[in-house]
Amino acid sequence: MNIWRIIDRLLGQPVCQLCGATGLGPDICCGCFRDLPWNRQACPVCARPVATPGRCAACVCRQPAFERAEAPLVYAFPVDRMLQRLKYGRYLPHARLLGELTGHRLARLDERPAAIVPVPLHWRRFRSRGFNQAREIASIVARVTRVPLRDICRRRNNTPPLWPLPPPERRRQVAGAFECQRAPPGHVAVLDDVLTTGATAEALAVTLLRDGARRVDVWAVARSPGRLEQSQAPRNV
Repeated sequence: MNIWRIIDRLLGQPVCQLCGATGLGPDICCGCFRDLPWNRQACPVCARPVATPGRCAACVCRQPAFERAEAPLVYAFPVDRMLQRLKYGRYLPHARLLGELTGHRLARLDERPAAIVPVPLHWRRFRSRGFNQAREIASIVARVTRVPLRDICRRRNNTPPLWPLPPPERRRQVAGAFECQRAPPGHVAVLDDVLTTGATAEALAVTLLRDGARRVDVWAVARSPGRLEQSQAPRNV
């Protein structure tokens, strides 16, 4: 960082977190905002990017425990690098930017939950990392959407990192991993940083529904694209 950029920061002039441009907007410039990997066409249930409008094949075969997922962005460059830097590099300004981007998109929804429930970390993981990236993002989303944040769940099992595991093993690892410490409201949104296979969100949704919630949605910053597929929505013939 050169001396002029340091002076800009000290004077409070906005600096884009992605390209370093100054004076164009808070945390992100217009060009970088436009170039973000927006999740423009997604399955209406799990938010997976699809090539044609409608439910993906997996959601046609089986409705998840949650009602629907919302993920404004695709887990691709530069969002993937930002989330990794936040999670493993403790760069909290990315939580603010990603939370604001997510919150402003979700604030447009017609149906809003009564509470946002961030995916909890096990206390051992929290102690080693020092923060919960899902909660950091959730606090910003709650402020933007004006939906209250509720830390009503805890993680009972210190599950291993799920990213290297196949989907069946992910589901096995998180089954029964959560519990509610207080009764949830009727409609809640589980919030996580990335929605990949949905195993964690599904396990937390099952817990919330079991303990009194009537509807659970999933909110995430980004959705892992997987293999882009044709949707399987029924067609009129």
